[in-house]
Amino acid sequence: MSTKFHELCIAFGKAQDDFATYRNNCHHISVELVNEFKIYFQIPESQFSLYKINKGNEFEIVPPALINALSLKEDSNWQFGIGLTVCIAPETLPQELILIHISLRKDLDGKYFVKYGNEIKEFEIKNGDKNSYYLFFDFLHDLIIKTYNEQLQHFIGQSTRRKLGYVM
Repeated sequence: MSTKFHELCIAFGKAQDDFATYRNNCHHISVELVNEFKIYFQIPESQFSLYKINKGNEFEIVPPALINALSLKEDSNWQFGIGLTVCIAPETLPQELILIHISLRKDLDGKYFVKYGNEIKEFEIKNGDKNSYYLFFDFLHDLIIKTYNEQLQHFIGQSTRRKLGYVM
């Protein structure tokens, strides 16, 4: 015979299992997103890095596995940071580290949406369909180019930092 307390424990266990599945699904599509991002932009590994975004919205570099960078925000979106070190020629000075805040969510219908930073505009992406990532990647590419074209570059030294996804 089942007690009310036992029913509570079963409900808790189910909620834990559901969250683990949700986390694993979002991790899987995030890994796919990052891999396709590197391929799409043809980024050398030496010019790419991953970041965890802490509660103060600061980027903290993490070891290469994406699981180290993913964190759940209060709005139930997963977030992580991508770092691109751009320079005139690979691995030369001057260089600039572009920090991009990525936010990912899965809705109740099982669809995935990605956006950069705290922007409202989201892009639907489909697990296993690399073409579905291209609108988002094109958006990021255009945003970075626009940022460079419209803002005066301030070089303090040989290395600078540009943070995308937040109002500076």
